[in-house]
Amino acid sequence: MNNNAIPVFLKVMDDEAFCHYLEIAIPAYADDNISSGRWEASDALERSKQSYTDLLPQRHETKNNSLFNIIVSGRQETVGHIWIKIEDHTHTKSAFIYDIEIYKVHRRNGYAKAALSCIESVVAEMGASSLGLHVFNNNPGAINLYESIGFQAVSQNMQKKIEPVEAS
Repeated sequence: MNNNAIPVFLKVMDDEAFCHYLEIAIPAYADDNISSGRWEASDALERSKQSYTDLLPQRHETKNNSLFNIIVSGRQETVGHIWIKIEDHTHTKSAFIYDIEIYKVHRRNGYAKAALSCIESVVAEMGASSLGLHVFNNNPGAINLYESIGFQAVSQNMQKKIEPVEAS
């Protein structure tokens, strides 16, 4: 549960839920990278699949990774998902959100904020002293949400398009 007015809880993904997650997440990650200008459309889906394979070699049972469905209490309806990884450093633990999504039909209802409150509790119980995430610049709604609940920018990636020179 969470301390917000929106009653949601996180349910650990099983095999079936993880397969469903990949069906949504892989194309969504490819689309995000295309729309941000990082990837070309021609190979984006393959790159996205490879990213998930590399980051989750044991799928939803990969060490230090936790994948959850976001469920509305009372209705038992899945409204989104969240994936975190715990990084165990020498003197501290930190958590990183690799993916969070509220499905389009459920957006703007407070579920993301409620789920983030839940995940803060989860990672604190795991011993993490910080929680990070990446957000694409072309997603101002998400940026505003994260800033409103205390996230701060700590670095910035920049990219410039250049024309490749053809080899002679």
